[in-house]
Amino acid sequence: MTKHRETFMNLKTDFAFKRLFGTEQFKHILIKFLNILFKRDGIHVDDVVYHDKEVLPPDPNGKRIVYDVYCTSIKDHGEEHFIVEMQQVYHSNFEKRVMYYLSNALTAQGKKGSMYNLDPIFGIFIVDFNFKHLYNKLIQDFQMMETETHQVFSNLLRLLIVSLEEVKSSWEECETELEQITYIIKNMHLMDKNSEAYKSKKYDELFDAAEISSMAAEDVVTYGQSQRKLEDLQLAYDWARNEGLTQGIEQGIEQGIEKGREQGIEQGKIEGIRMTARKLLDNGIDPDFIKQITGLSPEQY
Repeated sequence: MTKHRETFMNLKTDFAFKRLFGTEQFKHILIKFLNILFKRDGIHVDDVVYHDKEVLPPDPNGKRIVYDVYCTSIKDHGEEHFIVEMQQVYHSNFEKRVMYYLSNALTAQGKKGSMYNLDPIFGIFIVDFNFKHLYNKLIQDFQMMETETHQVFSNLLRLLIVSLEEVKSSWEECETELEQITYIIKNMHLMDKNSEAYKSKKYDELFDAAEISSMAAEDVVTYGQSQRKLEDLQLAYDWARNEGLTQGIEQGIEQGIEKGREQGIEQGKIEGIRMTARKLLDNGIDPDFIKQITGLSPEQY
């Protein structure tokens, strides 16, 4: 079976997500996403400042944090902090990690003599799964509130879960900008320039940034490795679920996060490079240049 030839990157891969949502070059894409997500709240973001993704604990025995994206929006009255994460598969410590990330971002603002002048933290977790213990919908919005009256106690911590499992099944069904942009995030790698989403011209900056043929060769190689990592992760999880071993694979996922989510895995790397070399060749890149970048000659891929 011939594999689908991608025109645009898979935004669920680590490389593509961090490139499009976590870099200065493409921060206008993150700003557009945030403004769509918070439109109903009247929150508007004009600009963001990115911060270090890795946060080391003050205690040498403490647990470090590695964010996908951490940024602040500058306002006249203070700042808004945004933590934006992509999570492909569920693991048993996911909820604990979410709370750890958000609470650390809040407590890190505490300064001696500041009288608790704290800015709100917004955690945005885009997940490619549903939760067994929750009523699932496209956006799940959590705040600290009184359980009977639903009166909000504090707006300092807010968690939004964006479930890609609840995305509309076709572009034609998407009626709002939120439904449209989440549909693109989930399905962009399956689209081409004949897709209705692309032809709508509403998200040109997103498609332009994700077009594989316009990327530097070394970025295409890195993307291929990230893509292979995602495929291996999903295959491992599917196998473990069929075998009734999901607890073990969940622990492995959590250990991988602990060791550093920035790092790739060796397993599948060679095949990922071969796949990337084929993509470069399909896009008209000179074989000699492909060999210079990947170290592979045409007969090797």
